[in-house]
Amino acid sequence: MKWNLVVFDDEPNSIENFEQTLAGDFHVFGCQDPSKFSAVLERVYPHALLVDVHLPAINGHTLLQHILAHPKYNGCPVFFISADPSDEVKLKSYQEGAMDFFHRTIGREELVLRITNKIRYFVDRSTTLELGNLDIDATTLRASISGSPIDLTLLELRLLSHIVRAFPRSLGREELIEKIWGRDPVKPGTINTHLTNLKPKLEAWDYLIRVRADNILLIQKSEA
Repeated sequence: MKWNLVVFDDEPNSIENFEQTLAGDFHVFGCQDPSKFSAVLERVYPHALLVDVHLPAINGHTLLQHILAHPKYNGCPVFFISADPSDEVKLKSYQEGAMDFFHRTIGREELVLRITNKIRYFVDRSTTLELGNLDIDATTLRASISGSPIDLTLLELRLLSHIVRAFPRSLGREELIEKIWGRDPVKPGTINTHLTNLKPKLEAWDYLIRVRADNILLIQKSEA
C-alpha cells in the first residue's frame, strides 16, 4: 500500500512527471490551481504535501499558511520544491514551516527517501488521527465518528489507532500484537476477538476493517 502525496504545481507536465516517477511509492494527487487547496484537503487524506514555491496567484509560501490554518489540515509534513537554487528561497521556505526543501534536479531515489522518512516520523508520532469521518485523539483517549463519540475500551482505542496509523498499508498480525502487548504471550485468536467486538461500534465509519491471512487492513466502503 502507498502513502498519499498531494502535489501543488501549476505546470501539468510537472504533475504528470511526479505521477509517473513516484507511482511506485505514492498515490500522487496533483492540483494545478492553489485556490482549490480546501477542496483537496476535504477530498484527500494527505500523508505529505509537495508545494511549488513559485505558484501563480497564490505563491507556495502563502499557500502553506492557508493550509496550516485549514481545519482539515492533519499536520502532515509539507515540502517545497523549486528550480530556484538561491539560499533566500530555501531559507524562506524553512521559515514558513516547510519540513524540507527540494531543488528540481533532485534524484528520484533521494526524493522518495526524504519524503518517506518524514511521513513515517509524522505517522508514528501523531496524537490526533483522522480518516474519513473518524477522529481519534490519542491524548484525551477519545474517538468520534461524524462528531458523535464512540464508546471504546482503552484496548480497542489502541488497536484502532495503530490500524489507522498504518493506513494505507496493511498491518501484520504479529506486528500489531507486538505494538499492543509487547513480548507478553497472547493467544492466536485474541486479535480476532477484539476486532469482532470493535466492528459493530464502527458501523457508521467510512471504512471497513478486513482481516486477510495474517494482515489487518482498511478498505473504503465506497470501494468495497
